[in-house]
Amino acid sequence: MYPQLTKLIGKRFLFRGKVWLIIEVLSEEDALVIAPELAANNKTIQPDQFGQPTRRCDACMTLPLSNQDANGYSENIMELLSGRIPD
Repeated sequence: MYPQLTKLIGKRFLFRGKVWLIIEVLSEEDALVIAPELAANNKTIQPDQFGQPTRRCDACMTLPLSNQDANGYSENIMELLSGRIPD
C-alpha cells in the first residue's frame, strides 16, 4: 500500500472544498500528510517576532491511512483519492 501512495506525493487533490497536495506518507504511523496547495507553494520565509526565520501557512493535516478494521483505506483517504486533479 505505501509504495503506491508514495507515487502520489506532490499530486493535487480536491478535498473538502480546498486543493491539497500530498506531502508525505508516514508508514510507521500509518498516516498521510497533506497541505493546502497555496501553503505548499508558498516558499516565502518570514521572520517571527524575535527575528528567527519561520514559514507561516495553513496547517497541514494528517489523515489515517487504514480504516478501523485495518483491511482497507480510511474514509478520509477514499474521499481524498476520489478528488484527484489531473496533472
